[in-house]
Amino acid sequence: QIFTDIFACPSFVLTELLRKEQINMKSIAQTHKTELKPTIESIVKELLIPKILNTNLSMLNIEQAQTVLHLFPTIVMNAAVHNGSIQLVAGDLTKQNVDVIVVCSTSEILLKNILEQAGLVVTEEYNRLSSSVDQQNSLIETGPGNLSCKAILFLPWMTSLNQDSKIVSTSISEFVSKSLHHILYHPKVYRTVAFPAIGCGLIQCPVTIAAQAMIDAAIAKLKETMLYFTVSFVIFPNQFNVHQGFANRLALIQSPSEPFGSVQYSFSSRYKTMIIMNC
Repeated sequence: QIFTDIFACPSFVLTELLRKEQINMKSIAQTHKTELKPTIESIVKELLIPKILNTNLSMLNIEQAQTVLHLFPTIVMNAAVHNGSIQLVAGDLTKQNVDVIVVCSTSEILLKNILEQAGLVVTEEYNRLSSSVDQQNSLIETGPGNLSCKAILFLPWMTSLNQDSKIVSTSISEFVSKSLHHILYHPKVYRTVAFPAIGCGLIQCPVTIAAQAMIDAAIAKLKETMLYFTVSFVIFPNQFNVHQGFANRLALIQSPSEPFGSVQYSFSSRYKTMIIMNC
């Protein structure tokens, strides 16, 4: 007969509590003259980061965003919008498990990375389609290739460093709106999409402008549809200033009842199962 006792504790108190529990279990095993077999379970849980509320909510949200991003750089922020939501994710665009990945085709670095990760089939499909259209104005949709999405949407975005901030903001908004219009009214029903941060690379567009333009454009399109649809903005973990700028903007549109964000926390080696087997 097997008797099982499960002991669990968070990582910051693991060592001492687990040591005491092991001593206790060994004592029980010796008393019953049985065999003691420790096992380790692995589990990942989502931990919610609560929002701090105050009368000056907008300033507090920005301050909390700065603090939380330092403590939890992989936090996923979420804001409910109409029937859908907007997410902010720290990660690699090519690794996102979404229906559609949007690519700025005029970003040589991003385009090259996406095509390399997606593979030869997508590269050939993109080259074939792009050769027959005006690349400065046309949408190009390909299959996913090696990526986890269902489709890749390539769309150009053109601007210059010396353009007025309003013009830049408008062009970014149009990029997001045009992409979402194509996806939301697609013959296939898509539910999720991931965007890169437009203009925050070599163009060096002010992050506040890019974040507001992209998030506000997403809000406007989400309000047009009855679909439950999620728009994700994916920022590389090393782009902290960009991540913070988007987090500040998203924090301002979160409702007071929503958590600030969530983190995936691995409890591997945090669970100890002591099995007592009768000899």
